[in-house]
Amino acid sequence: MTRRKPSRARLRPFRLDDAGDLCRIYPMFFVDNAVKYGSSRIVVAEADGHAVGFVMWGPALEPAWFDRGVERWAELDELHVHPNYQGRGIGTRLVRSAAREARAAGFAVMYLVAEASNAPARRVYEKNGFREHNRIVRYKLEL
Repeated sequence: MTRRKPSRARLRPFRLDDAGDLCRIYPMFFVDNAVKYGSSRIVVAEADGHAVGFVMWGPALEPAWFDRGVERWAELDELHVHPNYQGRGIGTRLVRSAAREARAAGFAVMYLVAEASNAPARRVYEKNGFREHNRIVRYKLEL
């Protein structure tokens, strides 16, 4: 397996003119995150004149019902890196950036939800210190 060169991507806050690049990475981003968009923070990774990855995190809108005693917490809502830039450490840098910002904002804990089948994302999260907290089972009833 050939290892890709590390990226020289620069991390910076989201700007409105990044919207097109974010939609190329995740077409439904603004639709899926409309409720959280205003209260969240977005950091983008810029390379070759374009946003090539981003992380979105923000304060949770409710107490952590899944972790007694945690009233105020941050949630990592989205992490995406364009396929042409994956494997270069950009996701790791974005996750670390979100954790740093959340810590600086006074949050003691950050949670996220990841699909069990999304091994690449789970590796990035675990590499950055996230540990599986609990499992929620999704049931289905065909109607």
